[in-house]
Amino acid sequence: MAVLLVAALAAASLPAAAQRYFNNPISQYYRDGYLWNPALAGNEGTRIYGLLNKSWIGFEGAPRQINIAGDMKIGESSGAGIQLISDKSGVFQRYMGAVSYAYVARLSEVNRLRIGGDLSFYQERLDNSALTSEGQVDLSGKSFNDKGMEFNGALGAVFEGSRLSLGVTAYNLRSYLEKAGERSADIAIGQALASYKFKCGDDEKITLQPMMAYKIYYKHSDILTAAMQLEYEEVFHVGVYWQNTGNAMGGLGLMLKDMGEINFFYSGKNKQGYNQQYEVGLKLKIKKAG
Repeated sequence: MAVLLVAALAAASLPAAAQRYFNNPISQYYRDGYLWNPALAGNEGTRIYGLLNKSWIGFEGAPRQINIAGDMKIGESSGAGIQLISDKSGVFQRYMGAVSYAYVARLSEVNRLRIGGDLSFYQERLDNSALTSEGQVDLSGKSFNDKGMEFNGALGAVFEGSRLSLGVTAYNLRSYLEKAGERSADIAIGQALASYKFKCGDDEKITLQPMMAYKIYYKHSDILTAAMQLEYEEVFHVGVYWQNTGNAMGGLGLMLKDMGEINFFYSGKNKQGYNQQYEVGLKLKIKKAG
């Protein structure tokens, strides 16, 4: 029981606060929009994106997230995708998976409206080290691990113009039907994102893309993200980010055009002096045979 109590106290401090960033990788803002919105499944053809995100650097049991996402274009008006996520914070281990479908409606030659949704499963467990105390199995911890998978879903919509992009996602649809006291503290309601592309130079090889995103939570403070990315002709990109949590972030990546890209991100500490993090992402583009 003592071990479980210590684990619970840890969950109420370090891991619980870190849960706000669960499934919130930096790569989602520019490098792979499918990570935040199911409507963007297949918007860049067929690809696989894998990332490792580690936050709260310097803290024992700090969160570590591994995310593998794959999506593909289906015909001219559909897309599909799948995500697999493993997230560990202290003694807590979380697993999540989702399958997505997106439909594309062409509004004009340059404007499109994408609508999509996903069905997801979610399971969390305690490490075995948190289940025993002085050789005795803690029944509360065992009951926690005996919980089955929970199913959920999300809906998203994105307007894509020649340069303007506007999107919104409603997360955790199951929680919309739950009573306030039954919801987890870290559950997000949704997110909205807007960006615009500026082509620079006579040859327009340089693209500047300002972006703003706003993520809403049930109980925690909402997160506002403002960013700017410079991309040079599918050769490299560099970006800077700011969040109202006080985090200043930076990212850069090397792009191999039709093959893929490798990305690096780093975030400094927030207003409270913690949540320093880094992220590495790898994208592989897959060409259709023939």
